[in-house]
Amino acid sequence: MVKNPFFGREKEIGIILIISIIVSSNGLLFLLQNTIEADLRRTTFEQQRELQLQSTKEIAEHIESDVTLVLSMLNGLVNSLYLQQGELGSERTIRLLDETYANYNLTIDRLFILDNDDTMVASLASKPSEFFLGEDFSFRSWVKETRSSLGPVFSGYFERAGIYREFITYPIISRETGEYFGMVVTSIPTISFFSHYGNVERIDTQFLVALDKEGTILAAGASNDLVGKNFFGEDVQQFVNHDEILNKLTRDLLSGKSGYGVYDYGEGERLTTQYPIFINGSPEFFIQVVTPTSEIYAKIDEVLSIQQVRILPLIVATSTIAIAVLIILLKKWNIILAREVKRRTQQLEHSYEEMRIYIRQVQDELQRVKGYKSHNTA
Repeated sequence: MVKNPFFGREKEIGIILIISIIVSSNGLLFLLQNTIEADLRRTTFEQQRELQLQSTKEIAEHIESDVTLVLSMLNGLVNSLYLQQGELGSERTIRLLDETYANYNLTIDRLFILDNDDTMVASLASKPSEFFLGEDFSFRSWVKETRSSLGPVFSGYFERAGIYREFITYPIISRETGEYFGMVVTSIPTISFFSHYGNVERIDTQFLVALDKEGTILAAGASNDLVGKNFFGEDVQQFVNHDEILNKLTRDLLSGKSGYGVYDYGEGERLTTQYPIFINGSPEFFIQVVTPTSEIYAKIDEVLSIQQVRILPLIVATSTIAIAVLIILLKKWNIILAREVKRRTQQLEHSYEEMRIYIRQVQDELQRVKGYKSHNTA
């Protein structure tokens, strides 16, 4: 008898093969999806990194331009006719300050003049000033540095109002005699100034960090409590958990290097790009643009969701086809099995009938022999 290929071991192999097709096809689809997702994340991150590097450079150049304009304004004042004639506190000088201040009050919040005794002789401010005419500023570090260098000086300082400001000074020196008359001073509230270029209030989205050349934080979206503190001081280091990647990145920045880094100091992974701000050819300020990578990848979550929705029907279709094929084969196997059972049953019935006939013949033969013996005996 020829063995039917749909029975026994062959049936088990067929079922295993169908199940394997289902598992492998779905596995390939999931592998394809994961590969697409990983590639999409990598591409999106690289695009964001390049765009952010370019954006950070543009922000640095914009800040450089704005600060240079302030320096040009101060230069124009110290070389004006009235100041060159030594009229530091005259009515004409105050009118000149007023006209100048009106053009720059979106950037600066004070404009004042100190004479050669470091005493305030003229002043303009957007709000009631903490400084008063006749006040002595000789103890301020930025005054001492200006008198020593006889050049523009940048210096950050907390004033009595608790607002951190960047003071910019420009010495008044006679072009004819070289005599030192005093200095023109302006101040820039650092948080409001840098807020023109990026978020300096919220840590949960892309934000800006600005530092001076000493590493003092001038603005930080991570926390305004960090403003005025040195980045490498204990307070800030505790905040960033002494993260080595961020520390190296910041050291490189303060040495004048642009670049980027990815790190996580406990608030989620972040991408930081950075660039120095050059004033008169020298790095004076430094910025970092910080973006949570979750925000970067959030941009592709919708795409991935759509992709998953598109792949799901393929998975369902593949499984359905495989199951349908299995059901068809099982039905076919059942039909063939029923036929085989029927054939075997008929064979058994035929064999049983032959056995009955044989038994009957044997019985008849026995009866005949028994009768024959009885007749002979008689």
